[in-house]
Amino acid sequence: MITANAISSIEWLFDKSVRENCSLGSEDRCTVTSLNESAEFSKPGKRKLVVLNISSYIFRIVALIEFQSDASTVEQFAKILRSSDMKLEGQALLDAYAEFTNMICGAVNRKLCTEFRHAGMSTPFFLDSSCASYISMLNPATTRSYEVVINEMPHFRLTLCVCVARDKTLDFNIEQSDDQEESATGELEFF
Repeated sequence: MITANAISSIEWLFDKSVRENCSLGSEDRCTVTSLNESAEFSKPGKRKLVVLNISSYIFRIVALIEFQSDASTVEQFAKILRSSDMKLEGQALLDAYAEFTNMICGAVNRKLCTEFRHAGMSTPFFLDSSCASYISMLNPATTRSYEVVINEMPHFRLTLCVCVARDKTLDFNIEQSDDQEESATGELEFF
């Protein structure tokens, strides 16, 4: 079972991480819109899903991201990842999408570690988009999908599948404020 507080906290953590990692400056606008539960993924073979798991003894969050394949999306992610090649393609493009997924989920995992001591994260991997139609086999406590639009262009779809261990209740509440974290990502502290 999962409580409304836990669902709200997970949604807020992902929303915040997406917005922080998609914006390069104050001129960028990132909109995260909840999708209808029946919204379908791309046809089989069209696109790849980047998949990453965040889990503890109590829960597992499966994050699936399906990126658009248009030139605008490729250019946006090249900028986000500060790539010198604005026309990423092939393995370089897949690596960029995997790194971006890692950035999004890494920020969420760090925050979840304040609530769950033994939370961990997998490395990103790829599946054909048709695999998303089998997500119900994971027996999720909740599934949510979002469309992410950056500067008026749809760039990717994020689906969160939250599974809870049998006979457990996932209940926690993350303080939802927009304050900057005390230390920046990747910054070392010396004592």
